[in-house]
Amino acid sequence: MPENRKNLLAAGPLSAVRALESCTAGELALLTEDYAFRSRLATACKEIAERAYGQNDRTALAEVHELLAHVYDRDFTGVDITDVDHERQPLLRDVAAILEQAMLGHELSRIDEETVTGHPRSGPEYVRWLKDLVNAHPAGWHPLYHEHIAQRGTREDLRLLLAQETNLDPRFDDILASMQMGRTGGEKMEIAANYWDEMGNGDTGLVHTSLFARTLDAIGADRAFIRDSFMLEAGISGNLSACLGLARRHYYKAVGYFGVTEYLAPRRFRCVVDTWRKLGLHEAGITYHDLHIGVDAGHASGWFKNVVAPLVDGDARIGRDIALGAMIRLNTSQDYLDELLRRMRDRSPVAVGAEA
Repeated sequence: MPENRKNLLAAGPLSAVRALESCTAGELALLTEDYAFRSRLATACKEIAERAYGQNDRTALAEVHELLAHVYDRDFTGVDITDVDHERQPLLRDVAAILEQAMLGHELSRIDEETVTGHPRSGPEYVRWLKDLVNAHPAGWHPLYHEHIAQRGTREDLRLLLAQETNLDPRFDDILASMQMGRTGGEKMEIAANYWDEMGNGDTGLVHTSLFARTLDAIGADRAFIRDSFMLEAGISGNLSACLGLARRHYYKAVGYFGVTEYLAPRRFRCVVDTWRKLGLHEAGITYHDLHIGVDAGHASGWFKNVVAPLVDGDARIGRDIALGAMIRLNTSQDYLDELLRRMRDRSPVAVGAEA
């Protein structure tokens, strides 16, 4: 591989990054020390990011997010003993830093500065202000859940929705584990309590990632279906979740981002649970969502009271970053729910009949 590294980027950065998987430890060391190669890799990443976000090239956007997904898959995957000497992180972080800057720059450019400034400076008042911000956003009560799924959702609608939800749900416990690093006191304890709930409070049969896997099995959303039906918009949301959850400097944005996630889950999951039961699907498959209606309501309350409010009380400047994270979550959630609703309506018999 190192002998051919001048040609490694011929097919683009995604191909080059994938090729790192087959490099030996020695080849990776040579690539890491080759700053001319790393410069070319960085340039290739900047070029594709510019096409994606500067020129609205959807093919380039998909490649940007495949690259980021590859990096995050490495971050969330346990290491095999045969891989312990293979150091890919310097190269992967080069890639991620450039693409994350483009991704976050785009998302931040969508937010009106007046939306995230002028907020209350006391914690309890800020929490009320933030909840109002969430409820006023189109994603707060999205018609995909509260009209389509609730009133006319089908088994295939639920299957398609759950395939998109793999962008976060299987990783949420690890994100919470990461967010605890460097935090102290009640703030850390709240995140830890949330994490322990995700761990089934010590009962391996109730670990939430396992429950979610059972839901996918029950609805027939296997790996092939998820791969074939997974939308770019869902992937973008998942990459943002990973980016904010793993990076220390984005911690305050992550507080807002995942606070919104917890706050909206109960109202959304209620629609899923009611439709699941109305369709007579296997009861064991809905345990995950049924459990989260109550659990996430408690998580949201605790998150706002013990994480958000104390942070703003401690330094009111943090309020802007929390609000930015909340808006990023709301905007990208709306993006993929809008696209998902369009797909559901396009294939629904009611929509076809209406068009005829």
